[in-house]
Amino acid sequence: MEAYLEPIKVALLVFPFIALLITLPYLIYQYHKFGSVPILRSAIVYTFVLYLLAAFFLVILPLPTREEVALMPTKQPQLIPFQFITDIANHTKIVWNDPSSYLTLIQNPTVYTVLFNIVLTIPFGIYLRYYFEKKWSKVLLASFLLSLFFEITQLTGLFGIYPKAYRLFDVDDLLMNTLGGMIGYGITPLFTKFLPSRKKIDEKSYQKGQEVSFYRRIVAFLIDLFFFFLFFLIGTAFFKDVKHYETMSLILFFLYYILIPILTNGYTIGKFIVKIKLVYKGQKGRVFFLFLRQCLLYLGILMIPNYLTRLRAIETNSVFMGRLINLVIFVLLLCELIFFFQILSSLFGKRKQFSYEKLTKTQNESTIAVNIELQEK
Repeated sequence: MEAYLEPIKVALLVFPFIALLITLPYLIYQYHKFGSVPILRSAIVYTFVLYLLAAFFLVILPLPTREEVALMPTKQPQLIPFQFITDIANHTKIVWNDPSSYLTLIQNPTVYTVLFNIVLTIPFGIYLRYYFEKKWSKVLLASFLLSLFFEITQLTGLFGIYPKAYRLFDVDDLLMNTLGGMIGYGITPLFTKFLPSRKKIDEKSYQKGQEVSFYRRIVAFLIDLFFFFLFFLIGTAFFKDVKHYETMSLILFFLYYILIPILTNGYTIGKFIVKIKLVYKGQKGRVFFLFLRQCLLYLGILMIPNYLTRLRAIETNSVFMGRLINLVIFVLLLCELIFFFQILSSLFGKRKQFSYEKLTKTQNESTIAVNIELQEK
């Protein structure tokens, strides 16, 4: 039993790092398609990733050293279908009219191996039928291909990491893994009877996606930040002098965060990807208030830590200037504190607009409703 538990423990230790790598791409995809990330969908997707990771580790672990593998006898692939039946018959003494002799099956390692290979892919069949809504023929093919991947991994010595195979390629494993996937497909209704269908999950996602959550805005912000720095790095290739970097960043800020939203009716690259846009709710002065909003956020609030650092570095012998600097620092700290509490409020879904948005009569609106109409068509 320990041989099966240890790979699962390793999978649980590795999974947080895998989850960290896939979370941002996953959020981007979900916000782009649905406009929201329901907890149930995320639980299904992440547990599926954890399951695949655990299944892979169960197949390859424990890993021997290269030296140990080099000293192992070369393992020849087992290509005879249902060879396990012969192996079980040869290593067990079953008397068909004596039920007590059946206990010898429990002591046979071959029986454990067969049952393990069946159980290994049962969850795979369940996930494919319930969440991915695959037909039995596709579950059959996918289960076979998953098993083939496992067997090729073993046959190639972990794709060349080892000088030769350290585990046996067995055609019976292919058959039992495929059978396990089909069993999972067949028993799926027993496990998903009280769960909403994939269609219901999607409908709820689209409905929630018509509102703009704070987390969705954060993802858009991170995407825009990535492209801003990407364009900045490209620009540094044309301006070798560091003195020009600040001027270049201001020009780039104007082009990316002000000119693009104005020309595209409220979009930046990040907002376009997660299907939201800036909207001005006033009657006149749209361009001015969009300009003011972006400056308040990106040159004002988000730059406060930088301004505080520069102000504290100023040395002056004037009492008036010293008090003035302290007053400005106090005001900036107060603004930063207010913004911080507004962020906390938004994290719990209690705030729709920030102060700078109310001041400029702007807000983020979802464009995912267009996706619903297209989905219905």
